[in-house]
Amino acid sequence: MTGHGSRSPTPDSSEPEGGLRPVAGHGDAALRRVAVVADSAAALPTSWLSDYTTAGGFALVDMPVLIGGQLHTEDESDTLSSLVVALAEGKPVTTSRPAPGQLRAAYRRFEAEGFDAVVSVHLSGELSGTVGATRIARQEIGIPVRIVDTQSAGLGQGLAVRAALQAAASGAGIDDVAQAAREAAQRAQVLIQVRSLETLRRGGRINPTTARVGSVLQIKPLLSLAEGKIVTVERPVSLAKARARFMTLVGEALAHAEPERPVLCLHHVADANGAREIGEVLRDRYRPEAELVISDLPPVLSAHVGLGTKAAVVEGSTSAPVWHGERPAQPAS
Repeated sequence: MTGHGSRSPTPDSSEPEGGLRPVAGHGDAALRRVAVVADSAAALPTSWLSDYTTAGGFALVDMPVLIGGQLHTEDESDTLSSLVVALAEGKPVTTSRPAPGQLRAAYRRFEAEGFDAVVSVHLSGELSGTVGATRIARQEIGIPVRIVDTQSAGLGQGLAVRAALQAAASGAGIDDVAQAAREAAQRAQVLIQVRSLETLRRGGRINPTTARVGSVLQIKPLLSLAEGKIVTVERPVSLAKARARFMTLVGEALAHAEPERPVLCLHHVADANGAREIGEVLRDRYRPEAELVISDLPPVLSAHVGLGTKAAVVEGSTSAPVWHGERPAQPAS
């Protein structure tokens, strides 16, 4: 679904953190300042990003996209439009992890500003080499840097970033900030409806035989993330059936969401009106009090799922059946 083809194992709390001095205890709130770093695959809504940037203690690192041989970053205004044109024309599109130097610059900035630690919250290590880049980047930093592999993407990762920032703002230490991010990611369900398997095939996310058979049979698969990997949930044989099942499964998850006002996010690739229509129907039918977020799927993710894709993220659906899927897609080589 994204990024770099290398696989990065999930870090645990016992691995070295790259810091040279311990995190302060809970005795002095002034010494418990923890900054949060994330990558742009988190698909943070503009309003959230504005608030986090204004509050301080947060940095977002852009993910690069190579479109027709030209390097773009997600902060460039024309990246998404260029990507849409390239996908429509079948031009080559590839993605990569952020350079360790970008991450290191963010960590050093917070060290210089007097923060005592950093929690770095990232896209699934099964889908991208970003987690590996963070391990390289933190080696030269003089404060602890805790890496959180969310095993998620899009606003599934974004909810983890939000939880980390909320914990940090409350004065929590590095362990609690990292744990808040992990728990939020684990409780967010992600369901993806793709129009074609071809873009996934080109990106190495499914094997060519599966893609060919799927194209012949007109399969429009529903996908999810399980343990950080892309998995197939169901295999509808028409767009109409795929949309119906997509809405049913997302609706069930939303109905069981535990927060009083859960977030329902509809990601899309160049179809904001279609995503809003689906989101409003789901919210009105299942949880009128839900917070509806309509968001472009970030270019680094759109590049691997293609035009016409919709993805739903439901916050806090631990009571709903988890979409385990049938089989993991093959990672890119």
